[in-house]
Amino acid sequence: MEFCVLGTKAGGVPLVKKHSSATFLRLGAELVLFDCAEHTQVQLLRAGVSWAHINHIFISHLHGDHILGLPPLLSTMNGDRRTAPLHIYAPKGLEEYLRLGMRIMDVQPNFDLHFTTLEEGFSGELAQIRGCTVHTRMLEHRITSFGFRVQEEEQAHIDTEKLRVLGLESDKRIGIIKREGSITLEDGRTISLADIAAPPRKPRSFVYCGDTRVCDAVVELAKNATVMLHEATFDASMTEKAGERYHCTSHQAAEHAAKAGVERLFLTHFSVRYKSATPLIREARKVFPETFMAKELKLEKV
Repeated sequence: MEFCVLGTKAGGVPLVKKHSSATFLRLGAELVLFDCAEHTQVQLLRAGVSWAHINHIFISHLHGDHILGLPPLLSTMNGDRRTAPLHIYAPKGLEEYLRLGMRIMDVQPNFDLHFTTLEEGFSGELAQIRGCTVHTRMLEHRITSFGFRVQEEEQAHIDTEKLRVLGLESDKRIGIIKREGSITLEDGRTISLADIAAPPRKPRSFVYCGDTRVCDAVVELAKNATVMLHEATFDASMTEKAGERYHCTSHQAAEHAAKAGVERLFLTHFSVRYKSATPLIREARKVFPETFMAKELKLEKV
């Protein structure tokens, strides 16, 4: 499980070297996309990944710096003769916006578009993707905004050294043991899953927070998460303005992380007023030491 932030800029004027919100999470061979600002498909190219591997897109809210890259991305997917269905999860209004835009542009998708509308106040499970469950919770922003949590399910992992001792390396019977729990070999030995299992590993979790001001929902969504990606639009000197604009300061993001008990916090969505986000990271680390700056196109492990 790895993630890559494609854009770290919050709204404002366009910048040559900074881009607006989009992040992908790699789950095996599949990419899950969170938000899709302008230039998202260009950033995907720069990251060296293909949009053909994106089957699920989660949109936090409908402000332009989070959705304006969707129409061109869908158009490109269509031009590439995509046939696999695409699932989009978003607040009410996105489906209407996209279908109207495609109709005006005369784009007729070759693939099925499946929309899941996130109604005001919705909270719960959204999808199952490659051994992970995606949950959502509504946050607090000027318009309806959601956060998402990708939770890895507990899985049995195989200890290769135990396989070697038992003489079962690269053996087709391993699959039978996984499915049925045990197998009896030709020599009479019964091998159970417990005999070849590696020590249990804590399931990983990735939390993506859409735009929000301070709220309990962030803490509840991110409880004990491995990684949380959180907006930090302002520094602490602008706490009052942050509240008025329904955003967070880096200090407040760190407080969310500390209350939730996350392992690592990555900050993003920095106002264009800051030439460098380093002071915001320093500020957050005073509250939550395991705070890091999200860097565009850098692949990070969960």
